[in-house]
Amino acid sequence: MKKTFKVSFIIFFIVFLLLALNVNANESENSDVFYKDSIKFSDENGKFLLESDLYKFIYKYGLPGIMSKRIINPVIVIAKGHDFVLSNKNIAGSVQISTYEEEKDTQEEGTATDAINETERILSLVKESTVYGEIIEDTNYYQHRGSGLIGTFLKGETVEILRDYSEIWYQVKSGDKVGWVRETALSIPEEPKTNEHRMTKEEIEFFVNHIGLSSDTHYLVWVDIDRQLTHVFLGTKGKWGLIRTMVCATGKNNSPTIRGTYKIQDRGTWFYSHRLGSGAKYWVRFSGDYLFHSIAMDINQNIIDDTLGKRASAGCVRLSLEDSKWFYDYVSQGTTVFIN
Repeated sequence: MKKTFKVSFIIFFIVFLLLALNVNANESENSDVFYKDSIKFSDENGKFLLESDLYKFIYKYGLPGIMSKRIINPVIVIAKGHDFVLSNKNIAGSVQISTYEEEKDTQEEGTATDAINETERILSLVKESTVYGEIIEDTNYYQHRGSGLIGTFLKGETVEILRDYSEIWYQVKSGDKVGWVRETALSIPEEPKTNEHRMTKEEIEFFVNHIGLSSDTHYLVWVDIDRQLTHVFLGTKGKWGLIRTMVCATGKNNSPTIRGTYKIQDRGTWFYSHRLGSGAKYWVRFSGDYLFHSIAMDINQNIIDDTLGKRASAGCVRLSLEDSKWFYDYVSQGTTVFIN
């Protein structure tokens, strides 16, 4: 009995070794063609999922590439804002550890370089919409409109137009000199054409996450003056996901929309400005007299100017009726507004 047991054990052990050697041989053969990185994810703990290797892979091949022939094992991709969850599912449907496999001929150095090049490419798509004018005669500039003399701008000097007051006074900047000048001392060019090249959703999200924008709410707003588009995001710093893009109309060159970073303040359903001779519905303030609001209306709430998609306003960010109502309803007080 003991002898039979020993023989059986030896046979079992030899078979086990042969099987193990066969498995190792197969893995070695496969390793000549592919390499494999395993990354653990969770649907439940809210962890930021764009770890470095996956980050490089996504921005090299895009989300469609994850489902392409470059992947050996089929995966399910769930996009949640700026989070990407990769998960294999067994027959019972339970989530297991996620893996992806990339062809071996892609070297880490090449992937890193591609990621850097892709970052530079996306950043180059976003243009600063600075308005410049020229001083046409020597003129004093003031701390306030007409008071608090600071100094003099010289004829021919190029200045940045920061903001206007009724297109009569302009706050301008040249080097470290900042002050208010009369419109009679300025030459302001015509508005440039709207950039018709649309960025993709992935490019837009990458940009706002790359520059590190944060907000006191779960919303974030980016006004792209160059393209006359207002983007609204949902998420948190580093994980913003685009939820709505709206065609807008920002200020003309002689009444520019202020650029910079601001916070959403108060709001209302209607206003009318006798100074401007127009009003609008669903206004939301982001700085002083600068608002998001609907297309322009007369005092009886009849539409008098529905221009969108180009610089056309007195400085506010104009939206369609539908979009202004949505913005009024959803974008909460304290939300960061980035305007460039």
